[in-house]
Amino acid sequence: MLRQFLIPLLYYKYLSSQLILRDIKGRYKQSILGYAWIVFNPLVQLLVYSFVFSVIFKFETNEVPYSIFLFVGLLPWIYFQTSLTASALVLVDNSNLLKKVSFPREVLPYSIVFSKSVDLFFSLFLLAIFLMFFKLPIPLSVFYIIPLFILQVILMLGLSLFLSAANLFYRDIQYVTNLMLLMWMYLTPVVYPISLVPENYLWLYKLNPMVGIIEGYRSAVFNTSFDSSSILLSVLISISVFLIGFFIFKKGERVFADIV
Repeated sequence: MLRQFLIPLLYYKYLSSQLILRDIKGRYKQSILGYAWIVFNPLVQLLVYSFVFSVIFKFETNEVPYSIFLFVGLLPWIYFQTSLTASALVLVDNSNLLKKVSFPREVLPYSIVFSKSVDLFFSLFLLAIFLMFFKLPIPLSVFYIIPLFILQVILMLGLSLFLSAANLFYRDIQYVTNLMLLMWMYLTPVVYPISLVPENYLWLYKLNPMVGIIEGYRSAVFNTSFDSSSILLSVLISISVFLIGFFIFKKGERVFADIV
Protein backbone atom coordinates (compact mmCIF):
# COMPACT_ATOMS: atom_id res chain seq x y z
CA MET A 1 0.00 0.00 0.00
CA LEU A 2 2.84 2.38 0.85
CA ARG A 3 4.32 1.69 -2.60
CA GLN A 4 1.08 2.90 -4.22
CA PHE A 5 1.37 6.22 -2.36
CA LEU A 6 4.97 6.64 -3.50
CA ILE A 7 4.59 5.60 -7.17
CA PRO A 8 4.45 9.24 -8.42
CA LEU A 9 7.67 10.04 -6.54
CA LEU A 10 9.53 6.83 -7.36
CA TYR A 11 8.63 6.20 -11.02
CA TYR A 12 7.55 9.60 -12.31
CA LYS A 13 10.36 11.75 -10.92
CA TYR A 14 11.07 13.44 -14.25
CA LEU A 15 7.43 14.37 -14.84
CA SER A 16 7.12 15.60 -11.24
CA SER A 17 10.27 17.72 -11.51
CA GLN A 18 9.11 19.25 -14.81
CA LEU A 19 5.71 20.13 -13.37
CA ILE A 20 7.35 21.67 -10.29
CA LEU A 21 9.71 23.76 -12.44
CA ARG A 22 6.86 24.81 -14.72
CA ASP A 23 4.81 25.99 -11.76
CA ILE A 24 7.71 27.95 -10.24
CA LYS A 25 8.65 29.62 -13.54
CA GLY A 26 5.07 30.27 -14.62
CA ARG A 27 4.09 31.81 -11.31
CA TYR A 28 6.37 34.83 -11.70
CA LYS A 29 6.65 34.99 -15.47
CA GLN A 30 6.25 38.51 -16.93
CA SER A 31 6.02 40.07 -13.45
CA ILE A 32 8.06 43.17 -12.61
CA LEU A 33 9.41 41.87 -9.31
CA GLY A 34 9.83 38.29 -10.55
CA TYR A 35 11.09 35.88 -7.90
CA ALA A 36 11.21 38.73 -5.36
CA TRP A 37 7.51 37.98 -4.83
CA ILE A 38 8.63 34.90 -2.86
CA VAL A 39 9.67 37.14 0.05
CA PHE A 40 7.64 40.25 -0.82
CA ASN A 41 4.30 38.50 -0.25
CA PRO A 42 5.01 37.38 3.36
CA LEU A 43 6.68 40.71 4.13
CA VAL A 44 3.60 42.72 3.15
CA GLN A 45 1.34 40.46 5.19
CA LEU A 46 3.76 40.73 8.10
CA LEU A 47 3.63 44.53 8.01
CA VAL A 48 -0.18 44.64 7.90
CA TYR A 49 -0.77 42.07 10.63
CA SER A 50 2.02 43.53 12.80
CA PHE A 51 0.40 46.95 12.69
CA VAL A 52 -3.10 45.65 13.41
CA PHE A 53 -2.19 43.21 16.17
CA SER A 54 0.69 45.06 17.86
CA VAL A 55 -0.65 48.61 17.65
CA ILE A 56 -4.45 48.37 17.53
CA PHE A 57 -4.93 45.00 19.26
CA LYS A 58 -1.99 44.16 21.48
CA PHE A 59 -1.13 40.52 22.28
CA GLU A 60 1.26 39.38 24.96
CA THR A 61 4.02 37.23 23.42
CA ASN A 62 6.37 37.07 26.43
CA GLU A 63 9.86 38.32 25.53
CA VAL A 64 9.54 37.62 21.79
CA PRO A 65 8.85 40.68 19.57
CA TYR A 66 5.38 40.34 18.11
CA SER A 67 6.61 40.69 14.51
CA ILE A 68 8.88 37.63 14.96
CA PHE A 69 6.14 35.70 16.77
CA LEU A 70 3.81 36.48 13.88
CA PHE A 71 6.34 35.70 11.15
CA VAL A 72 7.02 32.20 12.49
CA GLY A 73 3.30 31.39 12.36
CA LEU A 74 2.66 33.24 9.10
CA LEU A 75 5.24 31.42 6.95
CA PRO A 76 3.82 27.87 7.33
CA TRP A 77 0.31 29.29 7.02
CA ILE A 78 1.07 31.07 3.72
CA TYR A 79 2.56 27.80 2.45
CA PHE A 80 -0.59 25.98 3.53
CA GLN A 81 -2.96 28.56 2.04
CA THR A 82 -1.27 29.04 -1.32
CA SER A 83 -0.82 25.29 -1.83
CA LEU A 84 -4.46 24.44 -1.20
CA THR A 85 -5.75 27.34 -3.30
CA ALA A 86 -3.64 26.25 -6.27
CA SER A 87 -4.32 22.54 -5.74
CA ALA A 88 -8.07 23.03 -6.02
CA LEU A 89 -7.54 24.19 -9.62
CA VAL A 90 -4.69 21.93 -10.69
CA LEU A 91 -6.73 19.23 -12.46
CA VAL A 92 -8.91 21.75 -14.26
CA ASP A 93 -5.87 23.78 -15.34
CA ASN A 94 -4.17 20.64 -16.70
CA SER A 95 -7.15 19.24 -18.60
CA ASN A 96 -5.05 18.64 -21.73
CA LEU A 97 -2.65 16.39 -19.82
CA LEU A 98 -5.53 14.43 -18.31
CA LYS A 99 -7.00 13.74 -21.75
CA LYS A 100 -3.83 12.93 -23.67
CA VAL A 101 -1.20 11.45 -21.32
CA SER A 102 -1.30 8.36 -19.13
CA PHE A 103 0.25 8.90 -15.69
CA PRO A 104 -0.83 8.78 -12.03
CA ARG A 105 -3.04 11.84 -11.69
CA GLU A 106 -1.90 12.50 -8.13
CA VAL A 107 1.38 13.76 -9.60
CA LEU A 108 -0.41 17.06 -10.33
CA PRO A 109 -1.48 18.01 -6.77
CA TYR A 110 1.82 16.60 -5.45
CA SER A 111 3.75 18.95 -7.75
CA ILE A 112 1.83 21.97 -6.45
CA VAL A 113 2.61 21.20 -2.81
CA PHE A 114 6.29 20.63 -3.52
CA SER A 115 6.68 23.68 -5.77
CA LYS A 116 5.20 25.93 -3.09
CA SER A 117 7.72 24.53 -0.60
CA VAL A 118 10.42 26.44 -2.52
CA ASP A 119 8.75 29.68 -1.42
CA LEU A 120 8.73 28.49 2.19
CA PHE A 121 12.41 27.52 1.97
CA PHE A 122 13.52 31.00 0.87
CA SER A 123 11.19 32.67 3.36
CA LEU A 124 12.88 30.74 6.17
CA PHE A 125 16.15 32.40 5.19
CA LEU A 126 14.37 35.73 5.59
CA LEU A 127 13.22 34.60 9.04
CA ALA A 128 16.84 33.83 10.00
CA ILE A 129 17.80 37.41 8.98
CA PHE A 130 14.96 38.76 11.14
CA LEU A 131 16.12 36.72 14.12
CA MET A 132 19.64 38.10 13.78
CA PHE A 133 18.30 41.64 13.37
CA PHE A 134 16.35 41.35 16.64
CA LYS A 135 19.41 39.68 18.26
CA LEU A 136 17.51 36.50 18.99
CA PRO A 137 19.49 33.23 19.10
CA ILE A 138 18.91 30.46 16.55
CA PRO A 139 18.79 27.34 18.76
CA LEU A 140 19.55 23.76 17.77
CA SER A 141 15.88 22.97 18.33
CA VAL A 142 15.22 24.78 15.03
CA PHE A 143 16.02 21.47 13.28
CA TYR A 144 12.70 20.13 14.61
CA ILE A 145 11.18 22.21 11.82
CA ILE A 146 12.12 19.37 9.44
CA PRO A 147 9.75 16.70 10.90
CA LEU A 148 7.10 19.39 11.39
CA PHE A 149 7.45 20.34 7.73
CA ILE A 150 7.04 16.68 6.70
CA LEU A 151 3.94 16.43 8.89
CA GLN A 152 2.51 19.57 7.29
CA VAL A 153 3.21 18.19 3.80
CA ILE A 154 1.33 14.97 4.63
CA LEU A 155 -1.69 17.00 5.75
CA MET A 156 -1.52 19.26 2.70
CA LEU A 157 -1.18 16.36 0.26
CA GLY A 158 -4.32 14.76 1.66
CA LEU A 159 -6.29 18.01 1.43
CA SER A 160 -4.89 18.78 -2.02
CA LEU A 161 -5.91 15.38 -3.37
CA PHE A 162 -9.43 15.81 -2.03
CA LEU A 163 -9.89 19.42 -3.17
CA SER A 164 -8.48 18.87 -6.66
CA ALA A 165 -10.74 15.86 -7.25
CA ALA A 166 -13.81 17.51 -5.71
CA ASN A 167 -13.33 20.69 -7.77
CA LEU A 168 -13.31 18.65 -10.96
CA PHE A 169 -16.82 17.39 -10.17
CA TYR A 170 -18.14 20.55 -8.48
CA ARG A 171 -16.48 23.81 -9.57
CA ASP A 172 -17.89 25.61 -6.51
CA ILE A 173 -15.15 23.93 -4.46
CA GLN A 174 -12.55 26.51 -5.55
CA TYR A 175 -14.68 29.28 -3.98
CA VAL A 176 -15.49 27.22 -0.90
CA THR A 177 -11.75 26.61 -0.47
CA ASN A 178 -11.01 30.34 -0.27
CA LEU A 179 -13.78 30.85 2.27
CA MET A 180 -12.70 27.81 4.28
CA LEU A 181 -9.08 28.99 4.44
CA LEU A 182 -10.14 32.45 5.62
CA MET A 183 -12.11 30.95 8.52
CA TRP A 184 -9.45 28.32 9.18
CA MET A 185 -6.76 30.97 9.65
CA TYR A 186 -8.64 32.61 12.51
CA LEU A 187 -9.19 29.21 14.10
CA THR A 188 -5.41 28.68 14.08
CA PRO A 189 -2.87 30.53 16.30
CA VAL A 190 -1.25 32.40 13.41
CA VAL A 191 -1.75 36.01 14.50
CA TYR A 192 -2.51 35.40 18.19
CA PRO A 193 -1.03 33.19 20.94
CA ILE A 194 -2.81 29.98 21.90
CA SER A 195 -2.95 31.27 25.49
CA LEU A 196 -5.93 33.43 24.45
CA VAL A 197 -8.07 30.34 23.77
CA PRO A 198 -10.42 29.63 26.73
CA GLU A 199 -9.33 26.54 28.66
CA ASN A 200 -12.68 24.75 28.33
CA TYR A 201 -12.50 25.00 24.49
CA LEU A 202 -8.83 24.09 24.17
CA TRP A 203 -9.41 20.37 23.56
CA LEU A 204 -11.77 21.18 20.69
CA TYR A 205 -9.41 23.84 19.33
CA LYS A 206 -6.52 21.38 19.17
CA LEU A 207 -8.49 19.10 16.84
CA ASN A 208 -7.40 21.57 14.18
CA PRO A 209 -4.19 19.84 12.94
CA MET A 210 -2.57 23.16 12.03
CA VAL A 211 -2.59 24.15 15.71
CA GLY A 212 -0.01 21.52 16.67
CA ILE A 213 2.03 22.22 13.54
CA ILE A 214 2.27 26.01 13.94
CA GLU A 215 2.81 25.81 17.68
CA GLY A 216 5.50 23.25 16.92
CA TYR A 217 7.24 25.67 14.55
CA ARG A 218 7.24 28.33 17.27
CA SER A 219 8.57 25.91 19.88
CA ALA A 220 11.37 24.89 17.48
CA VAL A 221 12.37 28.48 16.67
CA PHE A 222 12.03 29.91 20.18
CA ASN A 223 13.36 26.79 21.95
CA THR A 224 10.34 26.36 24.20
CA SER A 225 8.70 23.13 25.33
CA PHE A 226 6.64 21.30 22.73
CA ASP A 227 2.96 20.56 23.33
CA SER A 228 3.20 16.82 22.71
CA SER A 229 -0.57 16.26 22.92
CA SER A 230 -1.40 18.77 20.15
CA ILE A 231 1.43 17.49 17.94
CA LEU A 232 0.26 13.88 18.41
CA LEU A 233 -3.26 14.93 17.44
CA SER A 234 -1.84 16.67 14.37
CA VAL A 235 0.03 13.48 13.40
CA LEU A 236 -3.05 11.26 13.73
CA ILE A 237 -5.38 13.69 11.94
CA SER A 238 -2.88 14.49 9.17
CA ILE A 239 -2.29 10.81 8.35
CA SER A 240 -6.04 10.16 8.41
CA VAL A 241 -6.68 13.15 6.12
CA PHE A 242 -4.03 11.91 3.69
CA LEU A 243 -5.46 8.38 3.58
CA ILE A 244 -9.02 9.65 3.05
CA GLY A 245 -7.92 12.18 0.42
CA PHE A 246 -5.89 9.55 -1.44
CA PHE A 247 -8.78 7.06 -1.39
CA ILE A 248 -11.29 9.63 -2.72
CA PHE A 249 -8.86 10.81 -5.39
CA LYS A 250 -8.06 7.32 -6.68
CA LYS A 251 -11.73 6.35 -6.65
CA GLY A 252 -12.62 9.24 -8.96
CA GLU A 253 -9.45 9.07 -11.07
CA ARG A 254 -10.90 6.75 -13.71
CA VAL A 255 -13.45 9.36 -14.86
CA PHE A 256 -11.31 12.51 -14.61
CA ALA A 257 -10.62 12.64 -18.34
CA ASP A 258 -14.35 12.25 -19.12
CA ILE A 259 -15.60 15.18 -17.05
CA VAL A 260 -12.73 17.68 -17.27
